[in-house]
Amino acid sequence: MGGDVATETAATRATAWRLFAGSLFNEGAIGFFFTLWPLYIASLGASPAEIGLVIGASGVLRLLFLLPSSWLVDRFSLRLLVAGMRAVAAVGFILCALVREWWQLFPGLIAINAGVIAFPALSTLIAGLGRASEERTRHFTLIYTVAPSVATILTPAAAGWLAERWGLRTTLVAASLATAAAAIIFATVRVPEHATASSAGGSYRELVHHRSILLSAGLMVATIGGMMLGWVLAPNYLQEVHGVSLERIGWLGSIAAIGSTLLSIGVHRNRWLQDPFNTLLVATGAVSVGFALLLLGRDFSVFLVAYLLRGGFLVAWSAFYSVFGIITPEHLRSRVFALAEILGGLGTTVAPFLAGFLYEVDPRLPIAAGLVCSLALLFATRAVRRTARVPSTTMLSTG
Repeated sequence: MGGDVATETAATRATAWRLFAGSLFNEGAIGFFFTLWPLYIASLGASPAEIGLVIGASGVLRLLFLLPSSWLVDRFSLRLLVAGMRAVAAVGFILCALVREWWQLFPGLIAINAGVIAFPALSTLIAGLGRASEERTRHFTLIYTVAPSVATILTPAAAGWLAERWGLRTTLVAASLATAAAAIIFATVRVPEHATASSAGGSYRELVHHRSILLSAGLMVATIGGMMLGWVLAPNYLQEVHGVSLERIGWLGSIAAIGSTLLSIGVHRNRWLQDPFNTLLVATGAVSVGFALLLLGRDFSVFLVAYLLRGGFLVAWSAFYSVFGIITPEHLRSRVFALAEILGGLGTTVAPFLAGFLYEVDPRLPIAAGLVCSLALLFATRAVRRTARVPSTTMLSTG
């Protein structure tokens, strides 16, 4: 029996590290395209409002594709679902690189956002790797925070370098290649038997009866949306108001990844931060200070610090997966992780529309609004924490 446990542990560890490798490439692709994405749309002739429209429409597409995702997770191979849908996203990046007008981006965006069906499957797989709360927190931190942070230390700076020398389209080609590499790695994952999703999943209606899930869901929408509101057009603000070059904006994306990595290491090593709500408080506070520096700064060194603190955005987002993984019954996992992706998509859908409108009034307004939202979220997080009843740090460290 002890040998079976050791074999299972070794298989789980191998799967976790393979998923980590796939996430490195997958999130590296996002680093290639996301930092300069608003500038690429602008280069195709889009106004700030039209940039917000494209990014917001992408969020709408994301929501539409996520709605049936839990049904697919319950019925298809997790490995093939993750690998196949990331391959579709790789095609989407290439389609976006080939367009000549901003309105021609939508076919590529459809393919890119179809690829998000992979993430509820990936989250379900990660949650199934660990049998105890501490294991799940560690796996989610490794794959959803450490991997993206490490990958995006290099890729945004590389994107800026590519854009300066060969144009913004090359960043999308690089994103496509990295996503294709991720799909290949995910296709080779061997899923341990105990990590396979149960086909007897619950319903979304059942989630409504869990007050802690509802409160955490509302907080997630507000957190992602509020932070996205301030950051989505920050590259345009830096270029148009402060004259920062594309290459330097790429560096800032890498600096944000360093911030995420440092905070992720703290989550992994510090017992207090292994309570995901403590992580949310620290990450949201960091983002708030980042917004303030972005508004008040005039020197590039101040913007470097602001983007270092922006790393809290990614850490806050991934912390919600730990929250849901802990508070949700096992038979509802596929539903709650699909819900988490929908909530993240909802936040990233509404924020760009509002940011585009505010930017046309004054380029500083989206950042100022993000600052106000982040400060309010600090109080909201403490309130939700008191009622959600997430297991304490002591509980997380046992098992």
